Amino acid sequence: MLQRTMLVQGTAKKEVQPDIAYLQLGVVTTNPDVQRAQEENRLIANRMIQALIAAGIPREDIETSSYTSFPRYETDPSGNSVLSGYEVRHIFRIAVRDITKAGTIVDLAFENGANISESVSFEVSNYNEIYRHVLQLAVVDGAKKAHAMAVTLQVCLSPVPMKVEEVTQQVFAGPRYASLSVQEKASTPIEPQEITIRASVNLEYIY
Repeated sequence: MLQRTMLVQGTAKKEVQPDIAYLQLGVVTTNPDVQRAQEENRLIANRMIQALIAAGIPREDIETSSYTSFPRYETDPSGNSVLSGYEVRHIFRIAVRDITKAGTIVDLAFENGANISESVSFEVSNYNEIYRHVLQLAVVDGAKKAHAMAVTLQVCLSPVPMKVEEVTQQVFAGPRYASLSVQEKASTPIEPQEITIRASVNLEYIY
């Protein structure tokens, strides 16, 4: 007898509060002499890093995201491109594991030499644990769908699927981002957004 199969997709998602913030900020310096621009950048960046460490950020949570050094040109009255100096840009990725202090850490960095901020992203430290739970819910969802279809078709469904496939491309939508602006008096407000963790599976049953 020819085996008939039923293919269903189970999905699930969970909204979770992030518990870690990643700051992308750093130091930009310019100088007609490239070595001076680099040295100025190094001194300011070190001052900023020491201030962050003193505030309780572990050194291993401060890492270089990018470091670039390039010439800058201006157009003179004759329309010619003339070298005006060099720009050195050092961007750090700083993990703040108490997100309630993210705004304070941003302010502290700027008070100690930082002059560029690119973004703030939020993530979940126990993502894998939560995802496995959501994956279980996706399997349950798929099984319920298969049972509902079997009842409608009035067929006897094998209780155990012959094939289970995780749809990995739909697992995680990515970290949430927030823009920020440094204020002079109050601490910079940084409001984390919930992160949606998704899971999807394909189940194949015999009936």
